[in-house]
Amino acid sequence: MSPAAPASRATPLGEDEQVVRDLFRRLRSPDGLRDPYRIYGELREREASGASIGRVIVRHDQATEVLSDRSVSSERIEALVSRLEPEVREDIAEVTETLSAIVAFRDPPGHTRVRRLLAQALRARAVSRQREVIERAANRLLDDLLTGRRADIHAAFTYPLPAMVVAGILGIPEADRRRFERWANDIVFFVGSGDLDEHLARATLTSVREMRAYLTDLVAARRADPRDDLLTAMIEAEDDGTLSDVEIHANALFLMTAGHETATNMLSNGILTLLRHPEQLALLREQPDLVDAATEEILRFESPVQMTPRLAKEDTVLAGREVAAGDPVVIVLGAANRDPEAFRDPDEFRLDRTDGKHVAFAHGAHWCIGGPLAREEARIVLPLVLERLPELRLAQQEIDWQPTLNFRGPTRLEVAWR
Repeated sequence: MSPAAPASRATPLGEDEQVVRDLFRRLRSPDGLRDPYRIYGELREREASGASIGRVIVRHDQATEVLSDRSVSSERIEALVSRLEPEVREDIAEVTETLSAIVAFRDPPGHTRVRRLLAQALRARAVSRQREVIERAANRLLDDLLTGRRADIHAAFTYPLPAMVVAGILGIPEADRRRFERWANDIVFFVGSGDLDEHLARATLTSVREMRAYLTDLVAARRADPRDDLLTAMIEAEDDGTLSDVEIHANALFLMTAGHETATNMLSNGILTLLRHPEQLALLREQPDLVDAATEEILRFESPVQMTPRLAKEDTVLAGREVAAGDPVVIVLGAANRDPEAFRDPDEFRLDRTDGKHVAFAHGAHWCIGGPLAREEARIVLPLVLERLPELRLAQQEIDWQPTLNFRGPTRLEVAWR
């Protein structure tokens, strides 16, 4: 369906890096945070004209191609910290070790083993309680929200809810949930700011050390006294091996981080997008069975994860680009999900859309392991919000967006009802 890629050509030394730097600079600007899709469109037009856009992937067909290509690597933490001074890299070795053990940042065979064990744990008895955990947490937060007539629904509802859900499924005591939110927030900015510096690296080191000490005690308690929770299931997972303590610590943090950040952005983006498209909101109210379609269209239209990098393992050609071993390739998921070659009228938000498959949860072997949980949250939460807040309306004009490149979501969402 997509046109052939422009023929590969040698690009001057440094041109690719300059394209990426300019892209990141523009996306971090107030205009870029407000509307990254215009910038993505310009890149798409530039590529279609035959000009280089460096190692940046904005087309849907190229995104799925690169995400499925075994000649690219997801082991990018070492490359991420390489921009720091040697002394700082040495000091934060514990951060590097922990993040490198996360399933999303590993290649086969380590990725295959850890993902299989995590999938086994996610299928275990703890996950059977997902709906109960989500409904109970959502109703509790909405009860508090409904004591007034106006609120920041992001701060009061969509931000705490996913953390409550993931913590409940993992078996993290409620009193400790906010500590995980802080630790997760540091990880999000470490990985996704696009501007890693010494201050952020050292703040993340503090969080990682606190998290590992906390989980060391909690894992020991679960080994002595198993519970009906995901942490116990991760400890007991034995299909083709076991998870090491570092892998349990790292991936528990990952599930809290990815499960919290991705689902928070998905829900906040969903509520905002529905309120900005009243005709589609009315359609969903009239036909609640469209909630699955609404969930997928929200994920496509305002993807909670906007981009993901990969590293070339060898000299090769990726999506028409000559890349050398070690070169980074940036797959812009948000751009791929607005590709007119894959989606008709991609900048329109439509619940009746049937064309194309979005890549909001990536594609291939590294497809988001928490995707089913995020979808379940949306399927439960969106109808519940519409039912309990029938007169919900947006109460602010300008939206302040999270200042990260990887993740997209509002930092505040003022709404009113009655």
